[in-house]
Amino acid sequence: MERSLHGDVFAAFKRCCEEEEFELAEHLLRAIEAIAEQGADSELLDAAYALLVLPRDRPLCVRPSREKAGSK
Repeated sequence: MERSLHGDVFAAFKRCCEEEEFELAEHLLRAIEAIAEQGADSELLDAAYALLVLPRDRPLCVRPSREKAGSK
């Protein structure tokens, strides 16, 4: 499985949310927003926003789609 910087940023954001490190998660969310603004991957931004609306007592299980061209 090929890893990408964008995927790594999302994974770090998700982990911050899981560990309730919300100040750091905010910075990573800004990075994900910048990635989406560049047209690189808006699906990651959608997945990040979805994580924010999950109740805290539910496990975080949102995964971005890998069907985008160029993703492996």
